[in-house]
Amino acid sequence: MSAFCSLLQAVAALVAVYALALHMRRKKALDEGHSAALARIVTDLCLPAVILVNLAGRKVALSQLGPALTMLLIELACIALAWGICLALRFPKAVKGAVIFCAAFGSSTFLGYAVITEMFPIKPEAMTEAVLISEIGVGYPIFILGPMLAAYFGTKGEGIRQNLAASLAFFRSPVFFALALGLAWGHLGLPGDKNLFMHPVFEVCRILAQALTPLAILSVGLMFRVPKLRECLAALAVVVAIKLILKPLMLGAAADVLGYPRLWRDVLVVLGAMPSALLGVVFLRRYGGDASLASALLLAATILSCGTLVLVFWAVG
Repeated sequence: MSAFCSLLQAVAALVAVYALALHMRRKKALDEGHSAALARIVTDLCLPAVILVNLAGRKVALSQLGPALTMLLIELACIALAWGICLALRFPKAVKGAVIFCAAFGSSTFLGYAVITEMFPIKPEAMTEAVLISEIGVGYPIFILGPMLAAYFGTKGEGIRQNLAASLAFFRSPVFFALALGLAWGHLGLPGDKNLFMHPVFEVCRILAQALTPLAILSVGLMFRVPKLRECLAALAVVVAIKLILKPLMLGAAADVLGYPRLWRDVLVVLGAMPSALLGVVFLRRYGGDASLASALLLAATILSCGTLVLVFWAVG
């Protein structure tokens, strides 16, 4: 029950900042136009800083990567499943983007770490595994595929060449360069945080990284609009079915088949059951997708996850 209380507290904090964004918009201190500027700060400054801080100099044993790779494969499967359902339901292109982002990518860092800490207070290895799963199984897909998918669903044209060019814009973005630099850092043996000259650089990155969550929530809150009820309910049903129920159940089943230790399986299921990621909405806003619908889906899924997390964890055993 302590994990459930932790989830409630984390969700309450998210909803509170979200409500503050709505309040600031109602008071006209901020407006929807500011969300684009905040989204750009998040994707061009804060997110590269998060990537660099978490990847630079990190060395991981290959034996620990199994659950992370499992999460990665299940995440790709959820993208494909959500895409197929959206095609079957004939959702418009922009709605497809919002549903796919909210159904596949989870908030494993913002909410997941808090829940894992409460569930396993005397097992530090649980948090170590959670970080690997979050960074490799969740972080890499959203860092790499996120901008590409957002660019694809944000483009107005339907031509293959135009969509491909928009998707490849990721490889010119600060996120890509931070990802490449972070991966190469340890391999090249570059000086780390303890170095006299590099310490200020890492300190700046940590400051920017801490600003990611509040700025992302503000950006998401400012772009919120009440969507069409019929469109929202159909999209939300797909998101809840895939992201909050099917994904964690698939992860639990995969962990059992692959013979992972109980601790690894529990961490996988908890992180898989987290609600939709904030960055998905930010990417859609940055590249012109239906961020308003994604914002509504994210808020609804976050609130519903308080119940689905407990139910899924009970079902998995």
